[in-house]
Formats: sequence, structure tokens, C-alpha cells
Amino acid sequence: MGLYHIHIDSQTASPEVHEEAKELGFYDHTFAGHPAGYVHFEPAMHSSIKIREKTEFNEKFAELDALMRTDPRLKAYIEGEYVPTDDEIPYKGVTDFELPPMQIVRRRLSSALGETFRETEFHLVMDFENSDQRVITALLDAGLFGALIKKKKKKDKKSAQGSLGLLPVMETQTYKAIVLTAQGSRRIILPLMEEVRAYLAKVGGVVRGSIKEEIAIKHQLYNMKAKVEYEDIYNEQLPAGTRVTLTIAV
Repeated sequence: MGLYHIHIDSQTASPEVHEEAKELGFYDHTFAGHPAGYVHFEPAMHSSIKIREKTEFNEKFAELDALMRTDPRLKAYIEGEYVPTDDEIPYKGVTDFELPPMQIVRRRLSSALGETFRETEFHLVMDFENSDQRVITALLDAGLFGALIKKKKKKDKKSAQGSLGLLPVMETQTYKAIVLTAQGSRRIILPLMEEVRAYLAKVGGVVRGSIKEEIAIKHQLYNMKAKVEYEDIYNEQLPAGTRVTLTIAV
């Protein structure tokens, strides 16, 4: 059974709205920067809630929409998503490193094409400091968008496997994760997600890894034009082994 997410992404700092959203059950999930040297788009503030039932999801989205409309200066958007898959990526040490077999190029949404919001996205999450940096860099260079975020460690973990072997658990209960993302149509994103999954299964190097799809089923913009989206230029007739170029909006 899947899970529902609702996110608040504020392009301008809006602590009052995010604080009031906590009364609805939201928690602060603001990003902690981005990898140096790469284009970044993470919002100024980010709050989230996870919900099991669709009825509660719809009610909570409506309540949040009403809250967002109380601040006419707010530049933000909210999105409601369904998460059908969220799979752990088991650790495997890197023996023969290689580059991923894809390249992604981004572009802005096109109102001329009737684009208003993405259809889906995937998030690949891993421990930023203990995963193999060659793998992280290769995926960033391939065009995945990267943002850093603090995540809680699972309480039942006594140690973590890293690129240099078994690592002791630190006293802190959080760690810095990198979230690598691609957005677009399901026809494009699902095969790309499987390409990434297969690449990681082959090359390894991922610590505390997971990969999930998040399908956008509701959204609302506040003082913003259409959110960044995608352009589908995938050529299904390319010969096997050819590096595929996708254009995904930023």
C-alpha cells in the first residue's frame, strides 16, 4: 500500500505560514544547501506531512490551501503526491566504477505547450558523507538535481556500511543526506528510474540508500507562474547502448 505526501515549498521565507502548518501536522523539512558547483533550485523553506488514507489527504490539502491563501505576499506552491514505491538500496562496495548510461538536460516549463506541472518524479536518497563520492558526482554530472537535507537515523541501526568499511554510529541521531531528483512524465521518468536503479545495483557505493517515485496528483501555486517542468525528447529508436538525453525542466 502506498503513501500520500503533501509538501509546502516557499520561494520566499515564510516562517509564520510554516509554523501554522505545524498545527495541521506538518513538520519542518527545509533543505540544508546543495552540492557545491552545481545548479540548485531548492526552496527557501520546505514542510511536509505523510498520510495513509486518501480521504484525510484530500481534507488536509484543502485545509493547507486555505492557510496558504491567508498571506497574499506568499510566493510558494503546495503539492500533493502519491508514493507507490519506496525501496531501500542495499549497500554494495564499489569494485569497478563506471559512469551512468544516461545524460539529462533541463529546461523551463512551456506555457505554449500547455505545461503546468510535472506528472511525476523520483527521489534517490543516500548518505552524503559516507556514500562513494564518485557515484554521487557521476549522477550529478549526468543531470540529476541534488539537494542536501538532514535525516534521522533508524534507531535499530548499530552501524553503517561506508565506502571504507563498517562505520561506527555517531552519537548524533541525524545525518546529512543528498536527495537526487528527476521530474517529468511517467513515460520518461519510470524508465530513467529503472536505469538509475540498475546502475546502482551494478556499481554500488550507496549508504543508507532508497529510491521512490512521487506522483503529483494535486498542486496549487501562490504568486508563481507555472512550476518548472519537463520536455519529452526521448528517442525510443536509439540503438542499444546509446547514451539517452532527456530534457527535464528546472
